[in-house]
Amino acid sequence: MKWIPTTIRALKHSVSKMPINSSTEIRLTHLCTQRCRQCSVYERTTEPAIMSLENFKILAQRLRDYGAFVGFISGGEATLVPYLDEILLEAKRTFTTATTLVTGLYNKTEIIERFGEVALKNNIHIQTSLDGYGEIGDNLRGVPNFAETVLKHMKLLSEMRGESKSLLYANIVLNNLNLDQVPDLIKRARDLGWMTTIGLYHTLTATTRENDDMRLQPGERLNKLLDFLENNDDILNLNSFIRGIRPFIEGKPPGVCAFVDSPVLSTRTTIMEDGAVHLCYGPPIGNIFQSTLDEIFSGERYHKQLEMYRKCEGCWTTCYTQRYLVTHPRSLKEFRENIHKLKLTRR
Repeated sequence: MKWIPTTIRALKHSVSKMPINSSTEIRLTHLCTQRCRQCSVYERTTEPAIMSLENFKILAQRLRDYGAFVGFISGGEATLVPYLDEILLEAKRTFTTATTLVTGLYNKTEIIERFGEVALKNNIHIQTSLDGYGEIGDNLRGVPNFAETVLKHMKLLSEMRGESKSLLYANIVLNNLNLDQVPDLIKRARDLGWMTTIGLYHTLTATTRENDDMRLQPGERLNKLLDFLENNDDILNLNSFIRGIRPFIEGKPPGVCAFVDSPVLSTRTTIMEDGAVHLCYGPPIGNIFQSTLDEIFSGERYHKQLEMYRKCEGCWTTCYTQRYLVTHPRSLKEFRENIHKLKLTRR
């Protein structure tokens, strides 16, 4: 019943108008097996390059002390961490609602099999990326035979899943180069027993990179795809999020900032391999190896960051905006649609 103390802490934080820490991404390493055009995480130079198991246990204890609901274990490439199996088990003890292993699945098959088995046995979800196939996929991800390798490992994990309650899903980042492939990518994932999520190419965070030819453009290509994605039960995105993509790409400010408009429920933290705690864009608000989350969320750097975000016109991303939309439906129709989509995550 680990959710009981976490819920009690969340209620206390809510009364104090502090984040309940609903979602935390932990980036274990900046080492990666891919060289994605949209990402610069592999260019980080922090040492050590991989978070130690000892530091992860410190981090996990501080998350448990404060409260932590949903966790994502990522990188770089998380499967490059030799003790990832121990980290996954520690994460499972830490996050009360769900734990997800985020992996590019671009590694040796025996490594994918080893860590995949740990995740599946412990009902830990697995997320990968499937941004394209053929030359487009190789170009976007910066490696040869990208789709062939990832699809092979997706099939392997599907065959290994058995009665596991782990959700398997592939994220597709929409960009101006892959729009025509997206329906087929969704079909390929579905045929292997995987769900799909849709993200948007952006340059908001410290590890994203500017690429003009990837930037989404308004027009018929995008509109046709968005019509295909709305009410599509092969994808887990909320309909309200899909419907909001078109006006956002057309330049209409969404006016939504999860960190400002819903700091208690919708604040998402990203913890880097060196312990730095980030929100969206901007400098870190603290370091979890040096401070507790109580200290970080009551600190000056956190509140200065919120002041900076209040000047922002808002964004439209799955990491931030969609989490806000889950708990802030704008109509009865959206509420019903949200419930339907959330049911798709249950196995």
